Amino acid sequence: MCGRYRVIIGAATVFGLLAFGSALVTPSETPARRTGGHNIDPTADIHPSVILEGKVTVGAYTKIDAGTIITGNVTIGHHTLIRCNVTIRGTNQIGNYTHIYDNVNIEGGRPAQVGGSRAEVPDRSIIGDGCWINHGATMHGTQIGDGGAVGLNACCDYNTRIGKGAILANGSATHVDQAIPENSLAQGVPAVVKKTDITDRERLDYFGVLPSAWTRYEAENIEAAIRRRQ
Repeated sequence: MCGRYRVIIGAATVFGLLAFGSALVTPSETPARRTGGHNIDPTADIHPSVILEGKVTVGAYTKIDAGTIITGNVTIGHHTLIRCNVTIRGTNQIGNYTHIYDNVNIEGGRPAQVGGSRAEVPDRSIIGDGCWINHGATMHGTQIGDGGAVGLNACCDYNTRIGKGAILANGSATHVDQAIPENSLAQGVPAVVKKTDITDRERLDYFGVLPSAWTRYEAENIEAAIRRRQ
């Protein structure tokens, strides 16, 4: 599992054996930097390597994995899962039962008077409840409605608005101020709406799981694991 151990390897290896130097595998227990005034629910599970700076609020039974950096004014709801090496910075709001997978980058937007964006809520990303942000996605000042999903390595330019239940497909990229309607599938570079009124069956076919159901399933497992350790 990501981040559970810190591995230090010497200068070279031959067929998996060390030729020079040494290897040390130990639990990563060194607390990372925590500066600013944070409001962390006591049931939240935050890996020791996570860096928090600014004003960060984390809700009940939320889990944040190794290597993640959260800076700025960030609010994260309850039962949310943030995987390894995620970067969240600026002013951002993340809802409940939302899953953000490895190597995702979420940033606030830029002021409308500077960037020319038509954002109604400039300078921030707002991610709703039950959202699914897949590995390697990048978002700048993006708003995602409840149950929205962003695919692998997708890119959302400033003030992208993804409606409730909508999907931005794997590898797709939006342009500044682009809006993707509710319950639609957008795909391509630049992203174009390919289908509207998508069903849960189509979401299941696309992802292999139903995002809203999977996020709740994993959240319940995380809560159960945290309770067992208490």
